[in-house]
Amino acid sequence: MTDDEVLDIAIQMGRIFNDGDEEVARRLVAPDFVDHEASPDHPGGPEGYAATARWMRGVWEDATWSIVDSFAKGDKAMLRVIFTGRQVQDFMGVPATGKRVEVQHLHLYRVADGQVAEHWAVRDDLGLMRQLGAWPARP
Repeated sequence: MTDDEVLDIAIQMGRIFNDGDEEVARRLVAPDFVDHEASPDHPGGPEGYAATARWMRGVWEDATWSIVDSFAKGDKAMLRVIFTGRQVQDFMGVPATGKRVEVQHLHLYRVADGQVAEHWAVRDDLGLMRQLGAWPARP
């Protein structure tokens, strides 16, 4: 696959979260997909990834992942996104606050045979917790 084709697949993955488009998960997430960000007991494959998206869309009202930067090389694509949303359910032990957040994420996807085989992510969870009031701001 070309770098542009790999990048296009990674960008389409955003529709699973932004639009709740689970058909994209069934089409583009490999059956043996591994989400290295998920807990070890979380199911893999298309249904596991779609379930994560459903959960996130339930926790965060008006959840949006906006791509700021992206590139692909070989079988991997990297997306830098800004996540925004308003917390309406418990998240990582923090009860719903009703607060709106804006957080940077980095998502790395490995594509094999036209499907996403692996996903890694780095999120600014400390910044998120500060915005929710769950971690004190710097003095």
